[in-house]
Amino acid sequence: MTRERGRMPHSAAVEDLLVERMRRDLTKPKWWRTVWGRVTIAAGAVVVAGTAVAAVVLLEARPVSDTAIVQCMESASRNLDGTLSGSAVSIAAPDGVLPIDDAVGICEQMWASGAFENTDPLDPSPTPGTVPSEFTTCVTDEGTAAVVPGRIECSALQLHPYDPEAPVAP
Repeated sequence: MTRERGRMPHSAAVEDLLVERMRRDLTKPKWWRTVWGRVTIAAGAVVVAGTAVAAVVLLEARPVSDTAIVQCMESASRNLDGTLSGSAVSIAAPDGVLPIDDAVGICEQMWASGAFENTDPLDPSPTPGTVPSEFTTCVTDEGTAAVVPGRIECSALQLHPYDPEAPVAP
């Protein structure tokens, strides 16, 4: 390596290449000012807006339209196959099925009777269970009430929030 005035050989050519590269990089438009950048931004905005609209429409608050059945959930999660955990309850009468007016009350009775504590469904005297202090009422896609122990967001279980004032669809 020969040194001229303490510099590397071809240092002037290397400096010229670096300066030209920096000028080219500085004059290059920012990515969001290019055609593809603007297309990407527009597509991203459409995807975000579509997702927001889908979330509102798919999981909008609903009233309970089928009062013959209540789904009393065992936990605030779904089964591995996507079904709701727990038991479905209906009140049978000699002349048919009665409407269930108090879904939370029915599920409190299920919890108090030990239905979720015992693993043997044929046990003649199940041990009494502990009733959760709070419940959340959600609505399934079929219009039945799903009562979940604890305070949760119904959309976490892919259920609709319960809206008692919404008009019942025919």
